[in-house]
Amino acid sequence: MKSDWLNLIGVTIILLIFWVAVSGSLQWPQLMVGLAAAIFVAFFNRKMLITAADRPPVRLKTIFWLIGYFFKLLIDIIKANFQVAWLVLHPKMPIEPNLVEIEVDLDRAASRVLLGNSITLTPGTLTVLADEKKFLVHALTIQSGKALKGWPLIERLKHMEVDEP
Repeated sequence: MKSDWLNLIGVTIILLIFWVAVSGSLQWPQLMVGLAAAIFVAFFNRKMLITAADRPPVRLKTIFWLIGYFFKLLIDIIKANFQVAWLVLHPKMPIEPNLVEIEVDLDRAASRVLLGNSITLTPGTLTVLADEKKFLVHALTIQSGKALKGWPLIERLKHMEVDEP
């Protein structure tokens, strides 16, 4: 119960920081409106928040790991942008849309959410359905769909879960 309140307070603080960044103002009226909005959003969405049991522990090692994960994801997104641009600009437009089922062995909900969002952020792929152990992904080409089954980011997520204490 205590961790639920800490989680709610943490989300409220993050939302307030986001409010300040977007509004660009530190004046009291704007801060009060931002705080009220942050509390409202955090409180009424509290059942959708990922709990401490569902996410990796916050440690320095985890932070460095996430930075590496996002750097690798950024590289994959840039590569995929060029591949999709080549497909679209090619005179024959060799697009072969298909659905690929990917088996994932991730225990934490946060890992599955991160994987589903990573797939969707990568141009040419879209997570259509995410289950406990299976993901259904739409891919622009058969080759890109097959490449997802051995995507290194899935292994990185598995390694992160195993590496936890």
